[in-house]
Amino acid sequence: LIGILMKILGVSSYHHDSAAASINNGLIEGASHEERFTRKKYDNSFPKNAIEWLKDPHEDWEFAAFYEETTYDRFKSDIRKYTRARPILVDHHEAHAMSSILMTDWYECAVMVVDTVGNKFSTSLGVYENGQITWLKRFRYPNSLGLFYSSATRLLGLKPLSDESQVMAAAAYGEPKWFDFIRSKVLHHDYKGHYDLLINLERGLGYGSLDWDIAASVQKTIEHVLVNLAGWLQNETGMKNLAYAGGVALNCVANTEIIRFSGFDDMAIQPAAGDAGCALGAAALIERPLWENAYLGVNANDGILADQQAEKILSGEIVKIVQGRAEFGPRALGNRSLVCIPTPDNIEKLNTIKNRKEDNWRPYAPICQEEEASDWFNIYKPSYEMLFTADIRGGNFTTYDNSARLQIVNASKNPYLWKILEITRQHGYPILINTSLNAKGKPIVNTLEDLNELSI
Repeated sequence: LIGILMKILGVSSYHHDSAAASINNGLIEGASHEERFTRKKYDNSFPKNAIEWLKDPHEDWEFAAFYEETTYDRFKSDIRKYTRARPILVDHHEAHAMSSILMTDWYECAVMVVDTVGNKFSTSLGVYENGQITWLKRFRYPNSLGLFYSSATRLLGLKPLSDESQVMAAAAYGEPKWFDFIRSKVLHHDYKGHYDLLINLERGLGYGSLDWDIAASVQKTIEHVLVNLAGWLQNETGMKNLAYAGGVALNCVANTEIIRFSGFDDMAIQPAAGDAGCALGAAALIERPLWENAYLGVNANDGILADQQAEKILSGEIVKIVQGRAEFGPRALGNRSLVCIPTPDNIEKLNTIKNRKEDNWRPYAPICQEEEASDWFNIYKPSYEMLFTADIRGGNFTTYDNSARLQIVNASKNPYLWKILEITRQHGYPILINTSLNAKGKPIVNTLEDLNELSI
């Protein structure tokens, strides 16, 4: 089917990160999480609202792609209510992989998928050539790195499949004192291209409380295993480019270690790296589309000009931005964002707005113009989607460990945000904070009406 222009719907549903995406004649028409419509964070229900938003009353889809064999019959029943499209089942990890491959102009690359589980597999290593994905090595559930990290998340008193980013952030405050213990008793990874969970974590490791050193040890472990796997894949294939996806690929600290030490020259990671991205990847397995950027969601505009927002920011305000199409993925990239100058007062205000009284240690992410970024950061891999970290070299932005999940802002990808930065830069502020526009426990704002959820 590849190479034939057609209209395809892709769906993610039933586990977490429900979403829908539409491809039409080689172009991505749109993609969105169901939670953005229902306002229920991590909504796993069938994405009927996202599908209705994507639906064209004059042109039905030809195919409806889904990626999970265990719930395929349920999908076929549900999808008949919205389209006459022919249901197609694809491989879960192939959908993940294609969600990252489609972002590139590569026609061959290595592929790595790491998540909790998808069709019995948890990690898959392979190659993409001649429009096909071939797996070279696969790890079966429950021998799962995603399961390991989510179990550690719960052990640290946090919510699995939700708060993994907090474990990654907490690691910066600790020392990896338990690294050797984990390697010998929990997750063995001494052999190139291999790992073994030594205990079954399907019931977790229990509940505990936040411990910096455990977080640091868990993070160091996942970094070592991922670099090990990616390094094996690079040696095995000789390829220089890596397409990487799956929920674990949202760990931007580990991603940075992979690009630094695995031997790959370049990496592509889908901003919606979790199962939501499989909606787009499943459709793209039928026809590979053109990728422009991650702004694929609902279109909304607050009517505030960029220079007006910049003036408010320079006066010390924290501004709400609702501008253009919402981002596809869990991170706000400037179209549904809170933006401000990184001053101590603003950090305190943000902690109040984001209800981070008990976890005010959590860092905020900086944004900087592409032209300016290298003046203020050591950048290992430029990222427009906050998928890698950079080391802070100077300026008015600091973190505990002097690293940051930097978003580089490009004038063509996001001219509105770039213009704000251009004005603030001219007044001495080349770096701003960008954090998601949402109330605690709620998804990122989708429409102007959703602003009512915020207390600012």
